[in-house]
Amino acid sequence: MLADPLKILIADDDAGVRDLVCIRLRIAGYDPHMAKNGREAVERAVKLRPAAMILDINMPELDGFGVLSEMQDKAPEIQVPTLVLTARQSSDDVRMAVALGARGYLTKPFTEAQLLARVTGLFRGRTLSREIDEEDVVEI
Repeated sequence: MLADPLKILIADDDAGVRDLVCIRLRIAGYDPHMAKNGREAVERAVKLRPAAMILDINMPELDGFGVLSEMQDKAPEIQVPTLVLTARQSSDDVRMAVALGARGYLTKPFTEAQLLARVTGLFRGRTLSREIDEEDVVEI
C-alpha cells in the first residue's frame, strides 16, 4: 500500500505560475493545493496543515513576508517548511525570508529541476544557505 502523497500549498497571485507549479508537483507525486493571495494562504495552511508551502512574496491582501510572520505569530504549532518562489532577487529579500523562517529561496524564472530539487530539500531539512545557487540570487 502506497503512502498518501505529501500536501504542498502553493501561494501565488499569478494563476499561470500556480498552475505550472501544481502540475509539476502532481507529476512528481505530491498533492498540491493552491491559494491566490496571502490571506488565503494563511487560512489554507492552518486548515490543511501541509507538509510544505511554496510562497510568492508579491501578493495582494498579505504579502509573502506577512504570511511567514503570521504563521510564526498565529500558528506557531504549525511548522511548515517554506520555499519562497519569487521574482524578487535582492539579498535583503533573501535575508528577510530567512529571518521569517523560509528554508528555501528560488527566483523566477526557474526550471522544473530547480523547483523539484528545492521542494525535495524542504523534506530533507536542508538549510537555505545550501539551497541557493549563485544564479538564483543577484546581489544588489
